[in-house]
Amino acid sequence: MSKSTITKSVRLSPEESEAVAQLSAHTAVTEATLMRKWIQQGIEAQKMELAVQAYMQRHCDVRGGAAMAGVAYNRFLQELQTRHIVILDDDDRFQERLTFLADTFSDELLQRALERLAD
Repeated sequence: MSKSTITKSVRLSPEESEAVAQLSAHTAVTEATLMRKWIQQGIEAQKMELAVQAYMQRHCDVRGGAAMAGVAYNRFLQELQTRHIVILDDDDRFQERLTFLADTFSDELLQRALERLAD
């Protein structure tokens, strides 16, 4: 069974058209295949960007962001870490781990804050 396709057209400047032709020749890939690849990469990047923004605005959790981006949970988590985005809401043991750190480093201020949180 063949996959159906839809034709879309885009207008390129002569310089852009020449650049596509040169890249096609250098990569031994047809211009159409090359442009399809770029469009797919752009779609994936845009979906990831929207998912990261939704996560940062607390519209979704890590799992929801991964689903929105169309990637595995671990891939989305890695993207958040690469962007240095703090991940707190998916860790059920966060408070337990924070208590461990407060005790390990004898941080009285953090210990008092955790005690108030427990009350």
